[in-house]
Amino acid sequence: MKTALSLILFLISMNSNSQPFQGKWTGTVSGSNGTLDSEMNLKYNTTKTQILGEMIVTNSGAKDFYTINTEVSQSLAKGTLKYKDGTVFNIEMTLSGGGLSQKIAYNNQVILLGTFQKGVQKPSIESVKNDGLYRDPALVGHWTHHENYSSSGGFYGGSSSSIVLFADGRIGDGGSKSYASGPNSSGNSSGGGNSTIEKVSASGARWFTKGNIFYWRVKVNGQSKDVPNSKYFIKDGALLLTDLQTGKKMLYYRK
Repeated sequence: MKTALSLILFLISMNSNSQPFQGKWTGTVSGSNGTLDSEMNLKYNTTKTQILGEMIVTNSGAKDFYTINTEVSQSLAKGTLKYKDGTVFNIEMTLSGGGLSQKIAYNNQVILLGTFQKGVQKPSIESVKNDGLYRDPALVGHWTHHENYSSSGGFYGGSSSSIVLFADGRIGDGGSKSYASGPNSSGNSSGGGNSTIEKVSASGARWFTKGNIFYWRVKVNGQSKDVPNSKYFIKDGALLLTDLQTGKKMLYYRK
């Protein structure tokens, strides 16, 4: 999957350009309970050190309004998202690939991932699902790759990273964990924020399948391009991906 994402980023770079945060953005936010349409109206403060504005999330026809207040540094904005009842969330927004990716966290846990495009309305969730591309339903879900290591000095540890394949063809960052232990110390950490997945998601790339081949559909200079990526095999909750270019194998387990 890592090679796949690198290829996507190469293609995206041919059609990307820098753009400011300011303006109207439309897209979706996704979490454990599904995907909702959303829009943002953003503007700089007078010194262009902050991004201020509002975010509107539509749920079953009802609109919820949030206030955005962030500090900005080049293509990254971090700050708070405040709901009308006073609840405060952390928000992080990144410009990449002609779009904007978003992470919303509460109590240091990422709960929503957003993808937005500027100026034009993105296709509705239903139209994306009905884009005519077949997606093997067995691939949809949360997949985790594990790596372990040890040394002769008594140290050992491991790490895991996860991806989320949505039914509409989007990809999400499922978070990561790591641990290490030795004769006199041990520790662990967890988090998210896979920047590669964020960039692919913000670009609007979609996955689909033909036979047992995993594809990406990307936009290059305004034209759709289908990129075969990996051969896949699923059995008993395990997913084996074999990169078509390098032959590298990656084993994932359903979470």
